[in-house]
This record gives sequence, C-alpha cells and structure tokens, in this order.
Amino acid sequence: MRPTLLMLASLSFTGCTVQTTVPKRPLPEPANSVPRTQPTKLVETRYEIREYRDAANPAIRHEAHSIYRKTRVPANVSEAFTTASRTTFPPVSVTPLPPSEELAAEIMTQRKVTAELLALQGALADAEKMMKTQYSGLVRQSAETFKVREQLESERNRLKSLAEPEASPALGTSAATAATEVKW
Repeated sequence: MRPTLLMLASLSFTGCTVQTTVPKRPLPEPANSVPRTQPTKLVETRYEIREYRDAANPAIRHEAHSIYRKTRVPANVSEAFTTASRTTFPPVSVTPLPPSEELAAEIMTQRKVTAELLALQGALADAEKMMKTQYSGLVRQSAETFKVREQLESERNRLKSLAEPEASPALGTSAATAATEVKW
C-alpha cells in the first residue's frame, strides 16, 4: 500500500509541474468600434436622468439631472447629434401591424360591433312591442273590471232598496243582515 501511495503522490506532483505554452492571439475589436486607420473625434452626448432612489441606500434620493457621455466617432460625421426621448420611438417589443392589416382589423371589429348593436336594437324593438301589447291588454281588463264593479254596486244598491221596505223593524234581522253582508 505504501508504494502505491508514493506513486500516486509523485504522479500528482509531476502533473502539476508540466508547463504548456498557449499561443497569444490579439483580441478582436468590437463590432461598433471605429478602425484605427480613420481619423476620429470625440463627441459629447447629453442624457437626461429622472430622479431616483439609490439602490444601495434607499434613504438617499438623487434629483433629476443630466449626464454627458463622450463617444469616439469618425471625423467625417456631421456635428448634429441629438438624443431622442424614450417615448419618441415604440419599444422593440411592440410591433404594430402594417397600415393595411391594421385598417382591415379595425374595419372587421367595427362591423362586428355594428352587427351586435343591430341585433340588440331588433330585440329591444320586439320587447317594446310585446310590452305595449301587454299594457293595452291590462288597460282593457282594468276598464272591464271597473264596469263590472259599477254594475255589481248598482245591483247591490237595487237589492238593498228592495229588501228595506219588506224588512221588519226588529233588531235581530238588521244585525243578521249586517253580519252576512259581503264587502267588495
């Protein structure tokens, strides 16, 4: 066991001491950088920053201010560099429809809404007709009920007038008729 241990130890140390040389390549230039052969100049661009709270310490609040960034650009670029507001252009995640497709979609939506409104208008007109028919039926029935009530009252008065001369003046008969009289 001891020889195996010594052999493993010597192999592990010798493996660490072997040096290999890796050829060094120059780092590629970023795609947005200007080649060094062209003359360049520095341009200062202004950015507006809104007020915000410091992420490291929420008790610290930074006021709105401007920051300036220097950028190296080719010398033949015009001097008119301006920054645009974030609201000037829609974000990349928003891709509006081309005008013709957008217009077609809007027209289809309008047609659908118009068809629904016409269907609702027709249903409302049908309900109105039905309600007017029921109302006129109720008016007719209440007029008939009023006529029948008047006829019943006149018949009751006629029966009372016929029954009074024949009734005896005794107390028992008047109390009995008052108890049996139906009130409408």
